[in-house]
Amino acid sequence: MLSRSSLSQRFPVYAKFLSSSLPIHASHRGGRHWGKENTLETYRRAVHEARTEILEIDIWKTSDEQLVLNHDGIINGAYINENTLEYLQRMDSQLLTLEQVLNEFVPLSSLVFFFDMKDANAIPLTLQAIQKYKIEDRVMFGAVDRPINKELQKQKPSSIPLCADVESMMKIAQAYKQGQLNESYPFEHDILGLFLEPNTRAILTTHLVDTIHKTGRPLALVGSLLDDPAVQREVIQLGVDIIFTDRPDVLRQTFESYANK
Repeated sequence: MLSRSSLSQRFPVYAKFLSSSLPIHASHRGGRHWGKENTLETYRRAVHEARTEILEIDIWKTSDEQLVLNHDGIINGAYINENTLEYLQRMDSQLLTLEQVLNEFVPLSSLVFFFDMKDANAIPLTLQAIQKYKIEDRVMFGAVDRPINKELQKQKPSSIPLCADVESMMKIAQAYKQGQLNESYPFEHDILGLFLEPNTRAILTTHLVDTIHKTGRPLALVGSLLDDPAVQREVIQLGVDIIFTDRPDVLRQTFESYANK
């Protein structure tokens, strides 16, 4: 595992994780097995029951300049960016604003937020919210979509780390297979990522993790396989840095099994 103490000198958010030798526990949209994702119910259970360290949330901007949490950007056929918050909440009574989430969870000073930006137009307002709530040292950024990711690179403060987009993840995996992944590789991101699925599992080896760590970057994993405790134990042994799971309760149980050894 990469030294979090060293990382925290550039990105203060890592200072939140200095007390643990295990990977960072991250809840993907709160955890779908508890109910609807990106809702207060799932976030609360991830925080209070699974004691997650990172809440991963998806952010869009409504037509009336409100930030809301939703993965797909469509609610009952209505596009979020084309409709008002009031209209969308009539369509979905559980639709959350970013402000609601921050009001509830910012007081928990140890909790970190991973903002997965789904809408480039939401970036400026999100940066304003970060400043308003004084959480610059409690945020990580990501965007699956490369153009949005590039906008984040332009607009975000240098002290907030950015995770690789899917296109970059695929290129990194291909470069590794071809023996081209080393310290001179033109990395664009502060956190390197891998979608751990059946077709990518074979490349996740100690050698890959060590190769990435030699570049001074942490490795984050996301994917359906990470809901399996056996896979969770495997990636812990490999020394990955961040595990995003849809089953934060299972991951917490896996972590506790290590603490009890």
